[in-house]
Amino acid sequence: MLSAGSQAIGWPRLVNGQQGEQIYVYQPQLDALNGNVLTGRSAVRVSSKQGDTFGVIWFSARADIAKDQRVVTLSQYKITKTNFPTASKDESRYLSTLSTALPKQGWTVPYDALQADLQINQAEAAQAGQPVKNDPPAIIYSNRPAMLVMIDGEPALRSAGGKLMRVVNTSALLVLDEASGNYYMWAVERWYQAKSVTGPWQVASHPPTDELNPLRESLLKANKIDPMSGKSANGESAFDPNVVPAIYVATKPTELLQSKGDPQYAPIPDTQLLYMSNSSNDVFVQVGSQQLYVLISGRWFTASKIDGPWQYVPGDKLPADFARIPANHPMAGVLVSVPGTAQASEARIANSVPQTAQVKRSVKPDPVSYDGGAPQWKPVDGTSLQYAYNTATPIIRVDAQSYYLVQNGVWFVATSAAGPWNVAASVPAVIYTIPVSSPVHYVTYVRVYSATPTVVYVGYTPGYYGTVVSSDGVVVYGTGYVYPTYVGTVWYPPPYTYGFGVGFAWGTASGFAWGFAMGAWMSPWYWGGGGCCWHGGNDVNINITNNYNRWGHNSVITGPNNTVRTGQIGQTRFANKQGSGDLYAGRDGQVYKRNDSGQWQKYQGNGNWSNIDKQQAADNVKSRAQNYANSPQGQQRVQNAKDFANSPQGQQAAQRAKDWKQSPQGQQAGQNFRENHQSLDSQFQARNVGDQRADNFQRGNVGNSGSWGAGAREQPRFSGGGFGGFHGGGFRRR
Repeated sequence: MLSAGSQAIGWPRLVNGQQGEQIYVYQPQLDALNGNVLTGRSAVRVSSKQGDTFGVIWFSARADIAKDQRVVTLSQYKITKTNFPTASKDESRYLSTLSTALPKQGWTVPYDALQADLQINQAEAAQAGQPVKNDPPAIIYSNRPAMLVMIDGEPALRSAGGKLMRVVNTSALLVLDEASGNYYMWAVERWYQAKSVTGPWQVASHPPTDELNPLRESLLKANKIDPMSGKSANGESAFDPNVVPAIYVATKPTELLQSKGDPQYAPIPDTQLLYMSNSSNDVFVQVGSQQLYVLISGRWFTASKIDGPWQYVPGDKLPADFARIPANHPMAGVLVSVPGTAQASEARIANSVPQTAQVKRSVKPDPVSYDGGAPQWKPVDGTSLQYAYNTATPIIRVDAQSYYLVQNGVWFVATSAAGPWNVAASVPAVIYTIPVSSPVHYVTYVRVYSATPTVVYVGYTPGYYGTVVSSDGVVVYGTGYVYPTYVGTVWYPPPYTYGFGVGFAWGTASGFAWGFAMGAWMSPWYWGGGGCCWHGGNDVNINITNNYNRWGHNSVITGPNNTVRTGQIGQTRFANKQGSGDLYAGRDGQVYKRNDSGQWQKYQGNGNWSNIDKQQAADNVKSRAQNYANSPQGQQRVQNAKDFANSPQGQQAAQRAKDWKQSPQGQQAGQNFRENHQSLDSQFQARNVGDQRADNFQRGNVGNSGSWGAGAREQPRFSGGGFGGFHGGGFRRR
């Protein structure tokens, strides 16, 4: 179970009652997350001289979620309902004691327990599927080390001093020397040259270094270009020593597939699928059809040969064998992109849980500048809104007196496009109607939950970084739209979908988390701007990276306070699971526990627990039913039931029963029964999965905690080049 350092340690919590009893509150089971308001329930044990009494409390609380610390801090905790079936006369006293004793802040649960609970409660509906575009990008295949350099449209040349002209609509250093007519590019610690911007490129023999090197050094110092070092964030080289990679330059959406030598394929057990074993990309062959399949930015494409042409594959047309990939297989990471799998469901959960923070109203954004001095406005599709086209910061014009901008996950408001800007305590609903066809759609994933005179409670989900739930029900990267780009004296790139090897991490403590694994030959749309989240490195796990940390702890509170690890929080203190073991709160208000043999027991009062093992109960009922059905009384009763069912009264009763079953009350009643008799194992698994992941995170053991039965994390199969050599065209395992 949990280590001594785990955030989950300390359940149950102990409260001293008004008449000497001890009240134990067990680890919460979390039902739903609405914005930053969390609802759930906890089992409660009251220990007194007369023995133990058990019950359930339902609660709501504000959830301060720190994904980077993997912890959820509960505050403004309110008990909304209680049920102590065998202690009705004392229930109000217990409620009074608990309401008084619960701390105003400081109770924590593991973030991973929240995610696991939401998984079994199927609470992923918070983000509806979006009508994304799935046009295939250009796909390049190379069987030797290679790198892809993206230019945002046709090259835009601007003077760089002397006879040098720099291509400004790329983050690579790409320069035209007008004297020689050669293009030069800096990558992997050397200069390359070509007669055309799109190549072919080769190592430069005699580059004009007296002009090129000072330009490179000044731009690197100003952080205006990508160094293209060919190394990962931890300094690991993407290429073998002395390897000169092939360079591909693209001016439209493009992805790079590659293998280390000629393709080699290995079978996936219990399927008719092969996977390319000497590639870091997710490339498969279906044996029967001999069709190739590749996963890129969460989307599936197919072709009859590796160099295309490629076509998009809708989720319902994907071969069924993809869902049968074993969860402990090296290629199991693609399951997050297979509709209907548990992994795809958990990915939606991860994509719907926000990173939250408390922002002081005194916070001010970085200065906003417009290329050319004044804002240029473009309409937002399907709305009355406009957005500023010639600035790196997303600025939305609601009307002549209302302007909103987002910076590092915080909304600001002003009465003029020039400011002054103040932290926004609310955001107009019309902003959240911005469609995926707009380049500023990503701002709709930043929310303001509530405000006080001194702070504003805010949060953002991973959609702020570019993730989208598609109509197939899977999380993809990017909307698929090719947005207009601004190039004036400077370049402000729009959001992109392809070209960066964006992946979905597999085997982190959270199970799933977005991550960029770029060389960063062309940094993503937020690179160098003030709009979202400049990362300044190669690998960014966007599901756990806390962008609010950029504001500084004096301005924004993003994590738990210092009382988390102490034994005393308010009038409660940590306690051992003594006496009755670990307890679970049923939605029916009953208390359950799991015995050593794995059977579930329900508390019946007076210290008695009854076995509710599903199979045993079903066998008993079936046996009794068969004995009764074979008796004369049973046969007569069956005939009476048939006669009644065929009568007008019986048909009317059947219709009433059907109507009630389909009503909200009937559905809830059915759900209560199913959850308490069929999902206790799921709740047990969710608690264990959440606790184990939290423990792994605390230990720093993020490489060995899979997701829902997944095995150990697979290391990249091939790191000999590519787009840095560390990414594939999909949800990359890393």
